[in-house]
Amino acid sequence: MINRYFIYFIIMSFVGYIYECIAMVIWTGKWDNRGFLYGPIIPIYGSASLFGTILFDQVIKDYSPLTVFLVSVFASAILEYVVHYTLEKIFHAYWWDYSKSPLNINGRICLPASLGFGLAGLIIIYLINPVLIRFINSINDLLAQFISLLFAFLFGADLTMTISVLSNFEKRVLSVDKYINDHMESFIGNITDESKGINTRFYSTVDKIEEKRKAVFNDRIERMINSDDSFYHRIINRVKGFTGKNAARLNEVLSRIKRRKNNE
Repeated sequence: MINRYFIYFIIMSFVGYIYECIAMVIWTGKWDNRGFLYGPIIPIYGSASLFGTILFDQVIKDYSPLTVFLVSVFASAILEYVVHYTLEKIFHAYWWDYSKSPLNINGRICLPASLGFGLAGLIIIYLINPVLIRFINSINDLLAQFISLLFAFLFGADLTMTISVLSNFEKRVLSVDKYINDHMESFIGNITDESKGINTRFYSTVDKIEEKRKAVFNDRIERMINSDDSFYHRIINRVKGFTGKNAARLNEVLSRIKRRKNNE
């Protein structure tokens, strides 16, 4: 049974990815790879669908469309808020932002999205599940075990690589700032020598130091971006923004990567 649940989880995570990408095409007019992982799955959809399926099949056995809708609205709101908050605390980043949507809470959830998930719950329970569960149950036990193990391997590898990239990204950007801070004494020495008379030309010297700092930062960040492959950029591009004390620096580099992607 666990094997079949996991197969269901992966399939619905893929369905969620397709739904998100199509929704973005309709909303913005362009394709946008959605989700947290590199692969074409969004686990929050698989988790919500699996939870709802177990809930209505084994707990709330006597349910109506209104019950499905209301439970889907409130459960999705709670899940979405918790996942957004957790990812933000772990990675200092967020992958969706409802701050410009009406009736939102901290940009993590909003009423229109929750109502949409309520409708999605109806579609899953009454249209998708009867077909999908029948198909999964028709798979023999040995094949189901093989498929679930294959999915688990791919999912685990994707999750591991994604976490590695996200954790490494902040460290690499901050290492550039550390390099500049470690060499500021030499930067200032060279510039004050050129200025000749720091007491009378203080503001000019400060401006030159800032220009030098920006030039060095830009050069090293460009080299960092150029050294990264498409896999690395694809994961970073899915981040919508960073939070925390280093947010300004990280968002600046993120914007550069996104601009480069848009210009390709």
